[in-house]
Amino acid sequence: MTTLYGFGTELRLRCAADYKGVFDGALLKVHQPHFLFLAKPSELPNSRLGLVVAKKKVRRAHERNRVKRLARESFRLHQQQLSDLDIVVMPKAGIDTVPNAELHQQLQFAWQKLNRLAKKHTKIAPSPQK
Repeated sequence: MTTLYGFGTELRLRCAADYKGVFDGALLKVHQPHFLFLAKPSELPNSRLGLVVAKKKVRRAHERNRVKRLARESFRLHQQQLSDLDIVVMPKAGIDTVPNAELHQQLQFAWQKLNRLAKKHTKIAPSPQK
């Protein structure tokens, strides 16, 4: 049973192949001051989220965990508005000094921008004929 705002395993990129598919086939990119979003259309009927928080970018474990927690929570709340996408979120260096409220706002702008790009892309891309 999936709740409306759940974050079960079906909403996560789980294996290396899932991540590789997004990195190799990213059609949509959204840059924010402290985040980079890569996305591609999903074959599944829902959006999935993957997080890559490198130790090189965010040194301390508790800061990496905070960034991941905020990104997951933001995705969970915005997943209903998103098109069916596989998304990888990568924080940029310096994110560990940014307060939660500002990160929430940047994530919200990023979801909106990603949704606009996805809608524009689906209008441009022809639907496959069978």
